[in-house]
Amino acid sequence: MKTISTILIFFVLIHASCNNSKTEDKQSGATPIALDDKRSSYEISSKRGYNDMVESLYRELVENTPKLKELEKKIDNLPENKYDSIELFNNYTSKNQAFYSSAERHVEKISDSILRDKIKMLIASNLTKYNSLTSHHNNVLQSIETKEMNLADLHVVLKITKTLSIIEKYQEKNLPSAKPLEGILKQYDNVVQIVDTLTKR
Repeated sequence: MKTISTILIFFVLIHASCNNSKTEDKQSGATPIALDDKRSSYEISSKRGYNDMVESLYRELVENTPKLKELEKKIDNLPENKYDSIELFNNYTSKNQAFYSSAERHVEKISDSILRDKIKMLIASNLTKYNSLTSHHNNVLQSIETKEMNLADLHVVLKITKTLSIIEKYQEKNLPSAKPLEGILKQYDNVVQIVDTLTKR
């Protein structure tokens, strides 16, 4: 429910902030490359390996909209920034995990069962302290993962909402006349009538 509310709020903000953009108004005046009948669908799809119309329209919009271009750069930079930010803690964590794994192997070498159990309790106590020490870091990491998934969802919402307005304008301005369809229908009617007449003879 919280995710749906977040997406709806994002939807409203996007339309409020971007619908009045002069750059986008200028962009909407021309037919996007992906919708240009002068370019074959093969030409469009071959550039990306597949014909993803939403992606094609959005990428062209990004190229002509400074705010969107800046946003996409920030989104593209996030994975590298994330890696740089968590690398130090990950190395710290891996060393601690390696120690506890090694300690567990070593403690099994103790032949005295009473002494072995005491050392196991000592290790367990230290592990509890370690988990407490790193709990905030792990909570932050979990929050980062949640935000990453949330951003991915909102990014898809952004692409769809921004390109919907483009396809709507294309639909309104480029609907072909129905006359060619009506013409071929009349031809079919004529031929069907002839065949029907000949069949009854």
